[in-house]
Amino acid sequence: MKIREVNENKKQFISLLLLADEQENMIDRYLEKGTMYALEDGNVKAECVVTDEGNEILEIKNIAVDPENQGKGYGKALIDFLASKYADEYSILQVGTGDSPLTVPFYEKCGFVRSHNIPNFFTDNYDHPIYECGVQLIDMVYLQRCL
Repeated sequence: MKIREVNENKKQFISLLLLADEQENMIDRYLEKGTMYALEDGNVKAECVVTDEGNEILEIKNIAVDPENQGKGYGKALIDFLASKYADEYSILQVGTGDSPLTVPFYEKCGFVRSHNIPNFFTDNYDHPIYECGVQLIDMVYLQRCL
């Protein structure tokens, strides 16, 4: 398994990016300013994009694992890589996600704790309702992990 930084043609991973953020113009808001990593194990299995949010906070804007490879530890490997790589530069790794029974428990298992919410984020910023595990996503839930 190898994790490499992607510096050009980040849109080549659009199918993975859209798994985590299903509206392309929302991805466009952070893709170029963010740092992207691809996890390869034979071929690309997962990706993530992080941004510097100031105040020693690094934010995961997008993290996705190819559906055929979910549950195999690739997402956790990316998070552990970020925590290790950025521990000397940042004090907090945070992620914003929908209040979903799929994603919140994953982040909690990776050492994140709930921090705060942004009410109506998904209904205010997306042009269509977003559902995960049959639940409509409305508020953005922020989780943080100390580095």
